Amino acid sequence: MESLNINQLTLAWLNSINGISNRKIDSIFEHFNGSSKDLWDNFEIEKYNLKTLSNKLIAGLSNSKDAFEEKLSKKLHDENAQIVTVFDEDYPEKLKHISGAPYILYYKGSLKDIDSLSIAVVGSRKATGYGKWAAEKLTRELSQFGVNIISGLASGIDTIAHKTALVNNVKTFGIIGCGINIVYPKSNEKLYCEIVEKGGALITEYTFGMEPMPNNFHDRNRIISGLSDGVLVVEAQEKSGTLITAGHAANQGKEIFSVPGNIDSFFSKGTNGLIRDGAKITTSINDIVEEILELKEKVNKKQNFIDYNELSKQEIIILNCLQSGSKSIFEINEETSLDIKTLLSRLTFLETKGVIKQIAGNRFVLN
Repeated sequence: MESLNINQLTLAWLNSINGISNRKIDSIFEHFNGSSKDLWDNFEIEKYNLKTLSNKLIAGLSNSKDAFEEKLSKKLHDENAQIVTVFDEDYPEKLKHISGAPYILYYKGSLKDIDSLSIAVVGSRKATGYGKWAAEKLTRELSQFGVNIISGLASGIDTIAHKTALVNNVKTFGIIGCGINIVYPKSNEKLYCEIVEKGGALITEYTFGMEPMPNNFHDRNRIISGLSDGVLVVEAQEKSGTLITAGHAANQGKEIFSVPGNIDSFFSKGTNGLIRDGAKITTSINDIVEEILELKEKVNKKQNFIDYNELSKQEIIILNCLQSGSKSIFEINEETSLDIKTLLSRLTFLETKGVIKQIAGNRFVLN
């Protein structure tokens, strides 16, 4: 691991003390004319002139400063983690432009391509079968065009989104609400490793050892939306952290997409409410494509190069079946004898290629 620069060292030190918020860091840097080196070198001389810091916070910083660099370097080495600050060139460009951008990020994996086209896929931890199906379907369709998937590594919809991205060989970035050395929930330990192994990253603004406190997840949601070009909400209760992510997206000027659900479902009240309040109703990738120019260009470029000779035997069978008109998946299943799982996969592929489209009544037709 490369040695720490002065910005990384100073900000990690400030960040290591619980109670030093972004706003306090703003004030501290203002006092030292924006210089990390001046802050680090002259903190002891100036510490009682820092009016935003209590005596307790000042004492915490003073007591932790000795040997801090050695201790931090060891933790980063032991966890195979890295840090990046808002002053560094490889800090995500999208985050620089949001309100309350984190000064420092701890991460495992790679931040390469993190500023490429990305969609956040978020939703309920206690997802229904419908929600899981919708999250898998829409994430798979986005993956066909190489879109990064951003989510929060929670159970439920987040987990489905990350796993689907990995299966479809696109990068996925998990934003967590605890220290980089803590796996939460424990059930996702394998998923944590797979995200890193396949070129994505685990990212947090919280220092080593920070436990997953409720307020942490509220704050980390601004990073999820900040890294994305749009936020897709699959399922959400009426009052939930998922809606907080949508709120951050709205404040950041990001597109919000919402999957409609049963009006009697507890898990669809949030998504249906978002649609009522102006979010884009989303039933297929086409609804997202219409609003994201870069994605529209990707789709058009890919569709312009469709080579029908490269379609599989199963896909040709489906196209031949649809020659006589629109059909439901069950009608296609009956006529072709292809199993439902295979049909779902091939229909999605043909739809994203622009060869077929889904119309009212969940029927498919040649495009």
